[in-house]
Amino acid sequence: MALFAAFVAVPAYAQTTGQNGNSATPQDLAKSVHNPFEDYIKVQLQSATGFSIGPHHNAGDSFNVQPLIPLSLNSEWDLFVRPSLSMTYQPSPHEQYGLNDLQTSFFVSPHNADKWIWGIGPIFQLPTATSDGLGTGRWSAGPTAALIYSNGPWFNGILTYQLMSFAGSRARGSVNQTYVETQLSYNFESGWYIDTDPQMTFDWTTDAANGWTIPIGIDIGKAFNLRMYGMGLQVGAYDLVERPDGAPQWVLRVQFTTLFPNRW
Repeated sequence: MALFAAFVAVPAYAQTTGQNGNSATPQDLAKSVHNPFEDYIKVQLQSATGFSIGPHHNAGDSFNVQPLIPLSLNSEWDLFVRPSLSMTYQPSPHEQYGLNDLQTSFFVSPHNADKWIWGIGPIFQLPTATSDGLGTGRWSAGPTAALIYSNGPWFNGILTYQLMSFAGSRARGSVNQTYVETQLSYNFESGWYIDTDPQMTFDWTTDAANGWTIPIGIDIGKAFNLRMYGMGLQVGAYDLVERPDGAPQWVLRVQFTTLFPNRW
C-alpha cells in the first residue's frame, strides 16, 4: 500500500527535489536517508543477519520494511506515519519463519523546523506474528518521540518509545519495553556517509541480566539520484555487547532506501 501511494504521489519532475523546491544535492539526500521527519515518501528495506545464535552458533535473518508517509496537517504542523513490519527466520531454540508483530508510529512535527527538528506522538503494536516465538500475542501502545540536529554535514538524533500491553492473550505475559535509537552521522558532499545507529532495548518484564540489548557498530553508505528518485544503500556491522540469552553475538545489516517526491 505504501509503495502504491508513493508511485501515485510522484510528480513529473526530472530530478528529486527538496522541501524548498531546489534540486537535492547528494549530501542532502544522504541526510534525508537518515531523517524520520523528511518531506519525502520514503521506503526503507533492511536485512539484518545475526550470527552465533544459540548453543550451536547458527545464523538467522530478519527482513524489515519501513515506509515513511508525510502528511501536511496545516501551514504549521505535519504528521508522519511510520509503519514497520519484519519477516524473520529464527533458527534457535525452535526453527521458525514468518511475520513479526506490526508496529506503527505517528509523529506530529512543526512544519518549518530547520536545524533542530522534533516530533512526538503515539506508537501501536499489533499481534500480527505468524507464530508464538515471533511475536508477543498482545496489543501494545505507548508514547514515542524524536529529536534531530541537522547542520552542515552532520545529522544526529535520538528516537525513543515505550511500549506497554493493554489487551490480548494474558497467557503470553505482558509487554513493557523501552527502545532508544541514537544516531551520529557525517555526510560528505559526494553522497557517501559514515553512520552509527545502535538500536537499544530494555525489557522490563525479565531479569536485568537478560533485559538489555545494546549493539555497537558502524555503517558506511552512499546516497545518489536515479532519474526522479533519490536512493541510499548502506552496509554495517554491529557487535551486541549486551544481549539476552539466545540473541546473536553480532549482526550484519544491509539497508536500501528509496525517496519519492511528496505531493501531499
